[in-house]
Amino acid sequence: MSGWDLGLIVVRDGSHSSGERSALNRDVERGVSVRLRRGVYADRPGWDALSPEQRHIAMIRAVDEVSDGPLLFSHASAAVLHGLPVLRRHLTRVHTTAPRASERGHGDVAGHLFAVRDEEVVRIGPVRVTAIARTVVDIAGATPFGEGLMAADAALLAGVPRVVLEQAMDLAGPRQAARRIADVVAVAHPGAESAAESMTRSNLIRLGYEPPELQHALWDEWGLVAFLDFFFRRFRVGGEADGLMKYLDPALAPSGAGRAVVHEKLREDRVLPLVHGLARWGWREATNATLLRQKLARSGVHPASPRARIADYAAAARDAQPRRLVSPR
Repeated sequence: MSGWDLGLIVVRDGSHSSGERSALNRDVERGVSVRLRRGVYADRPGWDALSPEQRHIAMIRAVDEVSDGPLLFSHASAAVLHGLPVLRRHLTRVHTTAPRASERGHGDVAGHLFAVRDEEVVRIGPVRVTAIARTVVDIAGATPFGEGLMAADAALLAGVPRVVLEQAMDLAGPRQAARRIADVVAVAHPGAESAAESMTRSNLIRLGYEPPELQHALWDEWGLVAFLDFFFRRFRVGGEADGLMKYLDPALAPSGAGRAVVHEKLREDRVLPLVHGLARWGWREATNATLLRQKLARSGVHPASPRARIADYAAAARDAQPRRLVSPR
């Protein structure tokens, strides 16, 4: 079940008797139902089966159902609707954008005050949402650099041209965070295929490492060995940002954790003769610059001297494409 499929009970003026409303409230107290917001209820087992992202979609629907007027969902809410990665701590409140302070959200709705043009709005299902490029700009302006890069990388990977992100910056108009937004769009790279890879890149930039190659293809005499998440060419060291979920998440390891571990061991046996080292890290290191530097140092990878700059990453990303299988033969 998805957040779109979860059945909602919406109580409006005159839609339910006082007895029916009392029964709904008793069901919430007994744990049979959950109240998504005032006047909107859902079945507890269905709600509990949803992921945080899918619950957020249900919350968006609930807010839209009882709104006095049309809403425009934005920021983290729009990111979820577009399938962009977002840190789950942002999903406790639904996010909307309005051009006037009187229309901003309150309570469990985070309201943002910005003008939005018609061409920056799309419809997903029954709700109005900021377009994907505008959503990237909003997130880059409202969150730390790494979170903005997560959204921008994912948008490019999904096929949004960089020029569309650049145009979205112009349409969105002046922002206090204009420099950060421009930097995010400039260094965004479609070769970053996960949030952990994007956060890793954010910290590599912060630490001054030279830009690694993303999704670097390794070949041996039997054919394609692997696409490495990162390849630090000067040191001939590969990097993999995957963590334990690669083995424990049924979606990523459909044959079970044991088979996934064996498959990865066999893959690594072919990778190691082709590189001078292979560093592995998870979300904890990807989001912590100190831990990431320590992890890379153990494999012989160190920051550039002089330190690499944002401009170096922008140059490396400018014409980048998603991973492609191109045989060296």
